[in-house]
Amino acid sequence: MGERWPRLLVPLRHRDFRLLWTGQTVSSFGNNVQSVAVPFQLLALGASPLQLGIVVAINTVTSIAFLLLGGAIADRVPRRTLIIASDLVGGCVVAVMALLSWAGQLRIEHLYLAAVALGAADAFLRPAYNAIIADLVPGDILRASNAARLLGRSLARIAGPTAGGLAVVIGGPALAFAINALTFFFSLGTLMLANPARRVLTSSTSLLRDIRDGFGYVFSVRWLWTTTLYFMVVNVAYAGQSGVMTPLLVRDVLRGNAETFGVIMSAYGVGTILASIVVAQLSIRRPGRPMFAFELLAAVAVLAIGLVPVLPATAVFIALTGVGLASSTVIWEALLQRHVPERMLGRVSSLDLLGNSLINPVAPIAAAALVGSIGPSSTFVVAGVYAVALASIGLSASPLRHIDESR
Repeated sequence: MGERWPRLLVPLRHRDFRLLWTGQTVSSFGNNVQSVAVPFQLLALGASPLQLGIVVAINTVTSIAFLLLGGAIADRVPRRTLIIASDLVGGCVVAVMALLSWAGQLRIEHLYLAAVALGAADAFLRPAYNAIIADLVPGDILRASNAARLLGRSLARIAGPTAGGLAVVIGGPALAFAINALTFFFSLGTLMLANPARRVLTSSTSLLRDIRDGFGYVFSVRWLWTTTLYFMVVNVAYAGQSGVMTPLLVRDVLRGNAETFGVIMSAYGVGTILASIVVAQLSIRRPGRPMFAFELLAAVAVLAIGLVPVLPATAVFIALTGVGLASSTVIWEALLQRHVPERMLGRVSSLDLLGNSLINPVAPIAAAALVGSIGPSSTFVVAGVYAVALASIGLSASPLRHIDESR
């Protein structure tokens, strides 16, 4: 009967992966609950729009600043321990936020400090989380394991904001913060029960040398550095969409409101769920080619949003963007976990995450400038053409195309 399981669920047969997946899915749900509460808490404290942006910027910049260190430490200590420590820090920080908010003592400065702590904790958690998957499941189901992770994140992304809105209405931001704190501690508890087998590598070199070795390894493998560079460059087309391009498209072109925007963003979540199901079922011998094919699908969908700016079509194309980007991400994560040496996986994961994150503070500003100049629809066209060109180059010329996993 076990062999009849849908391939997406096969990784959940492995106890330690099941524990990790459950904990991180619940924690992701809590993070999405908090994402609704933070702006409302700031507004209740009299924050300006600039101060709302500062909180997001502090969190992003702190995460970027600590990613390389997080990746190096993930290759030195048990990754399970690093995830537990990150969850402990996150849970304690958010619990303090909940208590201060409930007591009416929370200030904007406290939220700035919390953004620093949570950004740093996330920088240590993400490389460890990406790398630990290879410790928990056999290599032949790594792609299905990453698809299962995507499914968990997608479900949390859909359910979390709804629950967060209800929590704020019922008990104020303090209740939403408390829920998130509990999810951090729940995730910590699931990891305490797991016991992944992994040899801890001792190192006599400095962390700085470890980080330099990570860069050296990435730039010594042609398919690795070229694809990392591709994702960093192509992200210009996508990083400004949810916060700038899509809301302005809804308001100025589709003549919609916040509810319209919510429907469109939910369509993206539906697309990522569909991606997790589809990619888990695929049997791929040369994963580089379908990865870039999915990238091309996303790029064409973005172009189509600009060319056919009507609500039903926009929702469909947004969903297809989710299918394409999520599918390519799942394939790429499995490639790293399968082909990067275990001793390097934390550092390589952190460099991959860093490349994807570097453009995030800049792309929304560039998108806003372009929208102001040529309008939302034309901005989607420009972004789509740009992404189509890069994905086409990857599909036709990337060295990743030649990796063969049939052996």
